[in-house]
Amino acid sequence: MYRDPAMRRWVAVHVRTPEEAAAWVAAQQDGWHTGDRVSFAVLDDRHRLVGCVALKKPHTKPEVGYWTAAQARGLGVATRAVDALSTWAFSAYGLDRIELLHQVDNVASCRVAEKTGYALRETLPATPPYPLDGHLHIRRA
Repeated sequence: MYRDPAMRRWVAVHVRTPEEAAAWVAAQQDGWHTGDRVSFAVLDDRHRLVGCVALKKPHTKPEVGYWTAAQARGLGVATRAVDALSTWAFSAYGLDRIELLHQVDNVASCRVAEKTGYALRETLPATPPYPLDGHLHIRRA
């Protein structure tokens, strides 16, 4: 997945080697143990990995994050995954709002946010690790 140029453009954590991939998977598992991040693999009907969706900081500043594999883009995969995770998170954690952030020029992520009920709240200035301005979207319970 991480050899995809689009993925490298939009994600904050870059995975280039099998060791970095193992560390990324371990970080997802650690997030479950600490409660700081809950990540889910998104599989197609043949059980192939087509994406990932996560709820970051569910107890302090809930934020949804996601990525979609190249072969699954444009098929509604991200929209369904973000909507399912958000609906579940509101119930499971008793949240009243969840944030979704993406770079301003990531038009596809802006569409996912809009389709899943995340209203555009504001444009944020670039901050590391994001070199570009970002959109902050909010979804309320």
